[in-house]
Amino acid sequence: MEELFRMMVHADELIGDLVAQYGTLTYLILFTIVFVETGLVVVTFFPGDGLLFSAGILAASGELSLAILLILLTLATILGNTSNYLIGRFVGVRLFRKEKAKRNHYLAKAFTYYEKYGGKAVILSRFFPFMRSFVPFVAGITAMKIVDFTWCNILGGILWISTYLLLGFFFGEIPWVKANFGLVLSGMLAFLLLVILISLLKGVVQLLIKKSP
Repeated sequence: MEELFRMMVHADELIGDLVAQYGTLTYLILFTIVFVETGLVVVTFFPGDGLLFSAGILAASGELSLAILLILLTLATILGNTSNYLIGRFVGVRLFRKEKAKRNHYLAKAFTYYEKYGGKAVILSRFFPFMRSFVPFVAGITAMKIVDFTWCNILGGILWISTYLLLGFFFGEIPWVKANFGLVLSGMLAFLLLVILISLLKGVVQLLIKKSP
């Protein structure tokens, strides 16, 4: 976990090195990272949020194209989640039954989260590290309708990619932000998670009020 956090808060250096070494191949590398993080339930350790924010900063400086990043990475995460859903749908059920007694901690959380929020979980899990790798898999295991999953998947993918890329693009060039990249990213993640949690809690309260006599 400590190594993951370190990679996330220093993602600006990581992506800067990628551009310096590989040039336009950086687009392919970023596509692969985003696809793998959201497409394979066993891979949960890529610093996706930090990389997206850093990519937005490089787009602002002209080293990468914002339009290409928005299109390519949105496609990557939509395809990744679809892959994860299909793995859960056709492989996960049998695998989960065999390993139920030794269920992964994060997978257990994803089940609880999905059972509570359904389609919203597919959208909002994008903003939760680890959860965005497990929730699509769980949606597949529970046989969520492919049409419903696809709409939630597309909306969540657009929101996640555009939020971090555009924040990096418009605010990443500010000197104070550059000098305090790790602090800014940590604060931004905390703020987004707080907003999401408040929204979910409001929904729960409203549901309880409706059910009360």
